[in-house]
Amino acid sequence: MESIYLIPSMPALSIAILVVFSMIFLFFAREPVHKMFDALSEGSAGGFRKMAAWTKKAAEQMREKDRKVLLESGIAHIQHKILEEFTKIESSNSKTLADYPKLQLKLDEELDTIKTDYKECGQSSPQAPGWGEVVEVISRAKDTAGDRIIEKMLTEIHKSALASEKKALAEYREVAGKRHKILSSMAPVWKRMEKIGSDICTKIDHVIETNSRIDKYMDEYAKMSKAEADSIDMLSSRVTKLFIVSLVVIGAGIAGAFINFNLIALPMSELVPQGTRVAGMAVSEISALVVVVLELVLGIFLMESIGVTNTFPQIGAMTSGKRKIIFYGTLVGLFFLSSVEASLAVLREHLAESNMALEQALAGAEKAKSSSGVGGSSNITVVGQATLGFVLPWILAMIAIPLEMFIEASQHAFARMYTLLITLIGHLANALAYVFEGVFKVAAHLFDIFIIIPLKVAEMIGSKSGSGIQRTS
Repeated sequence: MESIYLIPSMPALSIAILVVFSMIFLFFAREPVHKMFDALSEGSAGGFRKMAAWTKKAAEQMREKDRKVLLESGIAHIQHKILEEFTKIESSNSKTLADYPKLQLKLDEELDTIKTDYKECGQSSPQAPGWGEVVEVISRAKDTAGDRIIEKMLTEIHKSALASEKKALAEYREVAGKRHKILSSMAPVWKRMEKIGSDICTKIDHVIETNSRIDKYMDEYAKMSKAEADSIDMLSSRVTKLFIVSLVVIGAGIAGAFINFNLIALPMSELVPQGTRVAGMAVSEISALVVVVLELVLGIFLMESIGVTNTFPQIGAMTSGKRKIIFYGTLVGLFFLSSVEASLAVLREHLAESNMALEQALAGAEKAKSSSGVGGSSNITVVGQATLGFVLPWILAMIAIPLEMFIEASQHAFARMYTLLITLIGHLANALAYVFEGVFKVAAHLFDIFIIIPLKVAEMIGSKSGSGIQRTS
C-alpha cells in the first residue's frame, strides 16, 4: 500500500493528491466513460430483451401448436363418438327394422280380419217374412167368409209368425255367438299387436335419443371447427383432468408394482444364481423386476386385443381372429405369471420363517420360543400372500388404460408447463434488462458524483466566459 504513496511520510496528503489527479483524469475522460456505460447498458439490457422476445415468440408458437393438437384430437374424438352413434343406429335399425315389411303385412292382415269380423257382427236382426201383407188380405176378406174361419186363420198365422221369429232369433244368436267367440279369440292378437307397438315406440324413442346425442356432438364439432376460445378452454380442462386422474392412477399402480416386486424378490433368489450383481442390483431383484414389467406389457397387449385401448394401431387394424389369438395368448401368460407369483409368495413365507429360525438359533434362542410365535397365524399369512401374488398381476394389467390416457394428455400438460417456464424466463429476462439499465445509470451518476468538483468548476468557468462574451458583444 505504501508503494503507491507519492509522499510516504505523509499518506493523507498522498491520498488527497491521488484523488485530485484521478478526479481531473476522470473529468477529461467523462465522455468516453459515459459511452462505455451506455454501451454496457445497451448490450446487457438489449440482450436480455432479445431473450425475452425470443421466449415470448417460442411460447406463442408452443401455444399455437398445442391449440392445433387440442383441436385435432378433440375433432377426432367427436368424430369417433359420432361414428359410434351411427354404428349403433345402423345395428339397431338392422335388428329392429329388418322384419318390418313382414310385420307390417301381418298387421294389415290381422286388421283386415278384425275389420271383416266387426262388419259381420254388425248385421241387423232378420224381419218376419211378409206376414203383414197376408194379414191385410185376410182382413179384406172379412165380409165374404165367417168370422170363425178368419179368426182361426189369424191364429194360425200368429203361431207361424212366432215360430219363425223364434227360429230366426235363435239362428241370429248362434251366428252372433260364433262371431263373439271369434272376437274373444282375437284378444291375444290384440295383446301381441300392443306389445309390438310398444316395442316399436321404444326403439323409436331410442333412435330419437341417439339423434339428440348426435345433434349435441355435431354442435360440439361445429364449435371446434370454428376454433372458438370456449372450445379450446373446454378441451384444455378435459385433457388436464385426464392427465391428473391418469397420473394418480399410475402412481397407485407404481405402488402396487413396488409391493409386487418386494413380494417376489426374496423367493426369486432361490431360482436364479446368487452372488451375481448387474449395475449394483442382484440378479434376483432384476428377475423380479423383469416379471413385473412383463405383467405390465401383457396387460397392455390384453387391453389392445379387446379394443379397450388403442396404443398400437397395428393391433387395432388386425382381424378379429388374430386379435383373439393375442387375447388368449396374453390371458394364458398372465395366468401363468400370477400362478408363479402365488407360488413364490408361498415360498417367500417359508424362506422368511427359515431365516428367522436360523437367526434365532445362531443367537442361542430356544426352539420352542421360535415356534410359538408362528403357529396359528402362519397359514393365514401364507394364504394372504398367495392370494395377493395371484391378484396383483391382474390389477397391474389394468394400468394400460390410465397409461394410454397419460400418454395422450401428457403432450398438452408438458406443452403448458413448457409455455409457463418459457414465459417465466421471458419475464425474468425483462426484469433483468431493467435492473441492468438501472445499475449502469446509477454507475454513471456515481461517476458524475465522484467528479462533481471539476464539473462544477467547468460549469462556473463556462458561465463566466459566456457572460464575458455577452458583455463584449
